[in-house]
Amino acid sequence: MCEAFRLAINRAVYKPPIPVRYAHTFPEWGHNVANELTKTIFKGIVGMAPKKNESNEILAGKAGQLVGVAIRAAVFYGKEVPALIEREGLNKLTKEQNEKLEKMAGWELLLPHASELAGRPITGKAELIKFYGRRILHFAVQMARSNLVLIKLILYRPVEEIFRFLSGIPKGFKSFLKTDGEFAGKGKRTEIFLALLMYWPEIEEMRQSQPPKTRKYLLDWLEKEEGRQLVTDDKIFFELCDDISLDLTIPGHPFKLLEV
Repeated sequence: MCEAFRLAINRAVYKPPIPVRYAHTFPEWGHNVANELTKTIFKGIVGMAPKKNESNEILAGKAGQLVGVAIRAAVFYGKEVPALIEREGLNKLTKEQNEKLEKMAGWELLLPHASELAGRPITGKAELIKFYGRRILHFAVQMARSNLVLIKLILYRPVEEIFRFLSGIPKGFKSFLKTDGEFAGKGKRTEIFLALLMYWPEIEEMRQSQPPKTRKYLLDWLEKEEGRQLVTDDKIFFELCDDISLDLTIPGHPFKLLEV
């Protein structure tokens, strides 16, 4: 899923496709959802990509936005995620809930990937979590150092560029995650898209089931899982499925990652 997001952002800024390992197995409708999210929660990230013939002032503003995003990400992972886990009771799951969460997490993919990165076998979840925790910490430290270097360089630039850079920081701070922890640009459609992605393995099982399931069945199942009404009219959900080519009765084709 993360690779699908990266591919979608690259497509949105007209960059060449990136090397991927797992996105080929992600359903086509999932990639279509990722494309849709570049217009909402990833819109700010897409807008930071430099364009041809942009002035130094504009580029300085975008550099400030990148620093703002890095600061927001550090606050989110360092402060808000632990509080969220405690508040939502994710550290006190029942056996059934824990099994469901493990299925969604995709440990079977993460273990070999982490082993390859580490250059040694990583076999347990505790070791896996510790390994990725160290990598995230290392990434945060490197980002902090890069930002300090960038800030130092900016201070030697003309005053207008310094102003654009500093003005970009708060804009970047709220471009992806708002101050309350919600995604920026998140509307009703985005909520449904995120719900679909959350349960994509189960949805793919439905698509392969015999007899075939229906979109109405999927909607009822999603609302039961989420514990809330997702749409006021079933037709809204069906039209959304049309937009991302999600049909439960016809198996999809492998997503063509080389298309830009």
